[in-house]
Amino acid sequence: MKLKMMTLDGATIIETNAVTQFSPDHSHGGNYTKIETVNADGTFAEAVVKHDFYQVTQALARAWALDEGRSATHA
Repeated sequence: MKLKMMTLDGATIIETNAVTQFSPDHSHGGNYTKIETVNADGTFAEAVVKHDFYQVTQALARAWALDEGRSATHA
């Protein structure tokens, strides 16, 4: 699933299945979240989003649950 999130440079799309890790971004006082993703070619990308850690956690958990529900109905 794709999520639209705001970064310091504007909106970006995060592919939830490509997220490898995420954590509070302490360089911005912990108010933002750093998200690391893996690209199709195996390289890693990082984005700092203007959403706190709990908002990102909830959005990713909901997206992953929806994806899981979709895959269970197609199995």
